[in-house]
Amino acid sequence: MAQPNTTEVADVVVVGAACLDIKGRIAGDVVAGTSNPGDVRISVGGCARNVAENLARLGMPTALLSVVCQDDFGHIIVQQTERAGVNTDHMLMSCEQHSAAYMALLGAGGALVVGIDDTAAVAALTPGYIHDHAELLAQARMVVIDANVPLPAAEALLAICGAAGVPVALDPVAYGLAVRYRELIGAFYLAVPNAVEAQALTGLPVSTPQQGALAAKQLIAQGVEIAIITLGLDGLVYATADSSGYVPALKVEAVDPTGAGDALTAAVVYALLNDIPVDDAVRLGVSAATLTIDSADTVRQDLSLESLYAQLVI
Repeated sequence: MAQPNTTEVADVVVVGAACLDIKGRIAGDVVAGTSNPGDVRISVGGCARNVAENLARLGMPTALLSVVCQDDFGHIIVQQTERAGVNTDHMLMSCEQHSAAYMALLGAGGALVVGIDDTAAVAALTPGYIHDHAELLAQARMVVIDANVPLPAAEALLAICGAAGVPVALDPVAYGLAVRYRELIGAFYLAVPNAVEAQALTGLPVSTPQQGALAAKQLIAQGVEIAIITLGLDGLVYATADSSGYVPALKVEAVDPTGAGDALTAAVVYALLNDIPVDDAVRLGVSAATLTIDSADTVRQDLSLESLYAQLVI
């Protein structure tokens, strides 16, 4: 592991998974029990890493706290993330586990059929590792954490950021991970779950915008300051203590939905840190998600503030 650099400040510190993405898109109907023709792509990914790269591409000074193995895949993850403009100096290199990986099977229309997460390596993100980077976290303007992070490390991070007055955002990642974070949810400034994750965090059914609105208000009641619940083709709902709203999804051909939620989270964080009101911040988030869905890349390589506004939903 690189020695913590306490002299360099990042506006946003992102903590969580960095991995290798393997994505297969079937060319026609799925035929079970045999090989199917299609297209396979390999790229770098991971929820936290994706959020960090999106933020860097928007021009936000960003550091990533994550773990990879000191293998070929690990070096590729670090090199490509660094090339995108993310500060990777603080990433942990560990050989106790292989580098994390994610496998996605997409249907012919681009929709996710099934995904498999192998993020056991993230267990290396211990409270000790978090405390080693306490100054970096305390000097940030915002911290973003994904729910792959083990709970003891998350609790250490929340204590450091709470004492320093640094707001922390949560991307719950998946249903099972969101369930783990249910008791901690009130400590987060911003939460951006999808419908399934919102159900895990609130115990409420979330299958319509109306139900999503109730779940968002429940997250506010639990202590979250800004709650955004994404609903796929139904757009998103959001709430604060003073307001709530709904933003429809933009119609676009789904090339690959992988990373769309991470792009949304990054754009919202970027907007909030640039004093853009919540109503407009969530629209920028929808724009970022749409641009990502319309790209074969997990993180859109030409992402920019100009492209977000060009795609903006009114």
